[in-house]
Amino acid sequence: MECPFCAEDFNDEALVCKNCGRDLRLVRPFIDENLTLVAQIEELQLQVDKARAAVNRKMAPVAFWSNHSVIYVLAPVILLVAAHFLIVVALDISPLYLRLASIVIPLPFGFAMLWFSHHGVPWSILDGIFIGLISVTGMLMVVAFMDNVSVLPENVRELRETSEYVVSIALANVTGAVVAVLVRRMLPRTLDATGAPSAVAITLARMAGRHVGEQALRRRAQKIQDNLGTIATAVAAVAAGAGSIYTGVRALVG
Repeated sequence: MECPFCAEDFNDEALVCKNCGRDLRLVRPFIDENLTLVAQIEELQLQVDKARAAVNRKMAPVAFWSNHSVIYVLAPVILLVAAHFLIVVALDISPLYLRLASIVIPLPFGFAMLWFSHHGVPWSILDGIFIGLISVTGMLMVVAFMDNVSVLPENVRELRETSEYVVSIALANVTGAVVAVLVRRMLPRTLDATGAPSAVAITLARMAGRHVGEQALRRRAQKIQDNLGTIATAVAAVAAGAGSIYTGVRALVG
């Protein structure tokens, strides 16, 4: 928490600010109430954003899907196919650069889908699959035209590598969405959420230190619960990113 007199952080269980020495017992109820209101406003804003997206999707489905197809599917596909043509055909350099570009390009689109359009991670998974399938098909068509070979993979090895490439692109898109979730959780915000902390968080809070009052215990449990959520989101982001890199470069490294 932040002291209202000197703006320095203090322990949630403190009765006196260690920095300015002011008594905090009288202002603690107002601080708690303000933190609760901030949490409610933040949660309501997220719900409003999601509701607006749902309304736009139902009221103007043609415009909605057209805009989203152009921004979140067509744009990354064009960039990926252009990167493939530039690296493989025009410059004829190591395909490793293409695989790395195929990880970097979808990532910001996954981030934008959640951050600006307020669609969740399941949307980014579906979007990533479409981007991967369409862009890899476009790359295969370019190679087939330039080298006069079949568009479709000719053996099990090529089919596996193509599938892994699609998965790598999809995971890169998902990584962007998960990073957006992580950034949103890590932005300055109250940890005194309006919902009650879980029984596990309460148990961990009791084990974390000396006995405190019920309100302080709840705040401690809420912090633990929120931090665990942030850690889980970070782990998911790292796992998705690592999976994208592994599936993208495994065949080349191997």
